[in-house]
Amino acid sequence: MRVLIVDDSAQIRLVIQRYISTLNSMSFDFFHAENGNKAKQVLQENELFSKPIDLIFLDWHMPEMNGLSFLSDIRSVDKFKTYPPIIMLSAETYPQQIEACLKYGVSSYLTKPFTEEQIHEALKKVIHQLNGVGHAI
Repeated sequence: MRVLIVDDSAQIRLVIQRYISTLNSMSFDFFHAENGNKAKQVLQENELFSKPIDLIFLDWHMPEMNGLSFLSDIRSVDKFKTYPPIIMLSAETYPQQIEACLKYGVSSYLTKPFTEEQIHEALKKVIHQLNGVGHAI
């Protein structure tokens, strides 16, 4: 599974990668980006080489392009309307902010600080959804 982790904190990106890596039943390839602009570049490069990203972990607050702007941009492209699934990570807990993300089809919304178990549960939910709609991972 090809996973893109988008967060302006390199430390948070490594924590998420470590949490995901503890799921020994799967193999992962990780890609990192520090903002939405870099994430779009990684997403497009992988598509160009026919190795699409299977899942994105996305922070809300980042410089240059935040998570919500990234969501809006990629979901406006036909190829990315519903895929890849996105797990949003944020300290934001206001219902209207969560609803804004859900309107763009995020698979899960986790508030920071999150636990390893929460990352695992969100990942399992996405894998279940992917298997249910026939995407190969």
